[in-house]
Amino acid sequence: MEGRRVRLRTDLLSAIRASALDELRRVGAAQLSLREVARSAGISPSGLYRYVDGRDALLELLITDGFEAFGVAIESAIEAAGDDLVAQLEAVALAYRRWAQANPDQFGLILGSPVPGFHARDGGSTVEGVRTFAEPMVRVVARAHAAEAIDVSKYDPVLGGIPEPLASIIVRAWGRIHGLVALETFGHLRWTDSDVESLLRTEIASLAVELGVGTAGDT
Repeated sequence: MEGRRVRLRTDLLSAIRASALDELRRVGAAQLSLREVARSAGISPSGLYRYVDGRDALLELLITDGFEAFGVAIESAIEAAGDDLVAQLEAVALAYRRWAQANPDQFGLILGSPVPGFHARDGGSTVEGVRTFAEPMVRVVARAHAAEAIDVSKYDPVLGGIPEPLASIIVRAWGRIHGLVALETFGHLRWTDSDVESLLRTEIASLAVELGVGTAGDT
């Protein structure tokens, strides 16, 4: 009986997540309706509160899921790239773009404009979600910077503690990747014929030279 209740709860949470994501795509985060999410999931609005404690909790669930899925996609791309650090850096950038293009609504929710009135809880689930998302990028850039495997547990992407100049390098690397991807995803490059994937490869080649793991002829 206990196992059945656990399965039912898991299934219903999955339905709530799917319904909330559909509602996000339909009306955007600012207009997310708990009543509509409950209706789509096949439960009453009061029943929804047994699983998520209000709008902020529902948004927190979506944000956590988004960050975690994004991080898993980046991690998988790094693993597929093999041991070469330049290939890993490029894999990060291209996976970043692929995920954003495939999931523009989630990308906008987690890395776009803040949702009016929403504040994630200190120490809530979004913290671990951000860590899952950021850790692969931090690890690859940190390894390239040090030119060797390092203990990334020393460099927490949520709590801080990343020393200079590594912190600045990580921020600049992320900015170069995110800037191009965000411009494309949010439709700001429609006036151009830019090949964003090629631009990302150029940026990564330049970053690799700066980090000392690439050659100038590759830029």
